[in-house]
Parts: sequence; structure tokens; C-alpha cells
Amino acid sequence: MGAQTGARVEAMDSSRPVEQSQSQAPEHESSLAPGDYHAWFAALKRAHAIAALAVIGVTAIVYPFVAPDSVLFQLAMAAALIMLLVLPHAALDQYAALIVLQPRLGWLWPLGFMVIYGLLAVATVAGWMVYPQFVLPGIIVLAALHYGLGDVETGSWWRYPEILVRGLAPFALAVLFSLPQVTAFAGWLVLDVPMASRVIYDWILPVALAWQGLWALVILRALWLALSERGDAVHAVVLVCEMAVLVLAFAMLPPLIAFALYVGLLHAPRHLLDFAARNPALGNPSRALTRVLRATILPTAMTIALLAVMIFFFIDPTTPHGYSLRIAIWLVTAFSVPHAVFTFLALRGFGGPRVVAPEPADHSTR
Repeated sequence: MGAQTGARVEAMDSSRPVEQSQSQAPEHESSLAPGDYHAWFAALKRAHAIAALAVIGVTAIVYPFVAPDSVLFQLAMAAALIMLLVLPHAALDQYAALIVLQPRLGWLWPLGFMVIYGLLAVATVAGWMVYPQFVLPGIIVLAALHYGLGDVETGSWWRYPEILVRGLAPFALAVLFSLPQVTAFAGWLVLDVPMASRVIYDWILPVALAWQGLWALVILRALWLALSERGDAVHAVVLVCEMAVLVLAFAMLPPLIAFALYVGLLHAPRHLLDFAARNPALGNPSRALTRVLRATILPTAMTIALLAVMIFFFIDPTTPHGYSLRIAIWLVTAFSVPHAVFTFLALRGFGGPRVVAPEPADHSTR
């Protein structure tokens, strides 16, 4: 099973040498130069951002009038968004592991992936049980860094405050607009309401309040660039619109739904596009994107099937739903930790996307 999985990942991996891709490609498929290849994905990312923001904005406006005021409905909607939109992008963690571990471990990289992934996941669950007051803010910091790095492209030193602003946005907005609900949820999650209240009010709320000033600074700079024509006006407009729509979403929607929409419609598709865009030697961007999307289908289907089997055979119907839900959230965060680590090492670092440098002589793709 592990060998078959590794073979599928290596077949999809854009880091395998390409044997004269120009001659193997059908004549009707165009092969773009690296600059045009990245420009194609940059245009697609902007189109995706506009479409995603439109969906989030419409949902924020319509949801309060049509959705039932039910926690069960919120959980069902959030679960559907996670299964259909978020899970596929996490299904490429083995691809990220191939990029990071294969040069170091050779054919043993699948074993290294399983060991590292398992250790990080087990450590996270153990942390929830023993030191939840540290795990809760730690998970938020790691997730904010992951989201911020995924949203911000290369640029000047201004990209660093933008990473903080965009990465912290869903957490800060959830706290600012839904403080009682967030505090109650955190207390339920860690089985200690007083401790969770201290973490929220002493650590997270001050950060959220300070975030507003940094948010205003980044937005004002983006507006100035757009009006003065001294930068990428389209990028600046998209950034301003994205932050405005996120404010609308967290103001109008339950925080769980707003967060699921952000991760599922904005973060996860950008993650998939980064995988497809990392290797310009492929030459054909549409084919590269199709290959990445196709590679998510089987792992996503297998994960959903495995979850269904676990629920059917191992979840006692008499177990309180709240207990099962808490365990499920702990497991999701446990898997998100190695996901963020491998993504940082393979796909996006502090300097921006980790793309493959073009080597026209041999089409090398590492």
C-alpha cells in the first residue's frame, strides 16, 4: 500500500525529470516560457480571488435570512465545506513530503513521512490533553503563519506585516465580532472554561485589538499604491476587497461558518494552485493544474471512506455527541500541524513561494 501511494505521488510530482517535454506533448498543447507560465497562474489566482470573494460576500448577506438558527446546521455546513474544499488540499501532504524528504532519504521517504507525520500528530493530541493552555495559542500562531504565508506573494519587506495581517485575520475577526461565542467554544474545547477565558482575554484579545492597527496600515498602503500607480494596482484592489469581505463575513455569519468559508474558498484553492505553479519546466499550466487536481481525488476519497468506517465501527452511538465532536476537532488540529510544517518546507517560506528554478538545458525540475 505504501509503495503504491509513493508511486502515485512520484508520478504526480513535478520534481521528476522531464524527458524532452516539448517532443512528448501533443502539438495542440502550448508550452509556455517560465515567465508566461507564472503569469498564467498569477492571472488565475486573481480570478479565483474575485470569484471566491463574491461567493463569500453573497453568503454573508443571504445567510442570516435563509439559514436556520441551529448549531447542528452550522456543524453540518462546516463539515461539508471541510470535506469538499479543505480536505483535498491537505491530501497533497505526501507530495510535499516527497519534495522535502526524497532528496534526503531516497526511497525511504514514505517511511520518513509517516514517522514525522505521526509523531507531530500524536504530540499535538497529547498537548491538548496535558497542556491545552499552551496548545490553543500555539495552534493559532502556527495556523496564522500558515495562512499568511499562503496568501502573500513575494515583495518588499512590507510582505511581513501583510503576512501577519492576513494570517491573523480570521482569528482576530472571530474574537472581535464573536468574543462570547469564541470564549465559550474554547472553554468547551479544552474542558476548562476559566483557563480558556484567561487565554482569550489575556493573550488573544490584546493581539486582536493590536491587529486592527496593523490591518489599517496595510489597507492604507494598498490604497495608496492603487491610487498613486506606484505598485500593482490590481493586487492592491484585490487585497482591500478581500479584507473588506472577510470583515463582512465575520460580522454577519457565525464564526465557524465564516472560518470554514475562508479556509475552503480562499486558502485551500491557493494551496492547490501553488503546487501546480511551482514547476515552470512543465510548460503547460492547464495540464499541470489538471494533474494536481487529479492527484487529490483518490486520497480525499480514501480519507472520507476511512472516516465513515471509523464512525460506523468505533463510535458508540451512546457516546455524547459533544465528546465525539471534541475528539474530532483535536484530531483535525493534530493533522493540521504536520500539514503546516511540510507546506512551509516544501511550498512556501518566508521569502515567498518555493518555485523550481528553470533549467532549459535539461528541463530539470527539482
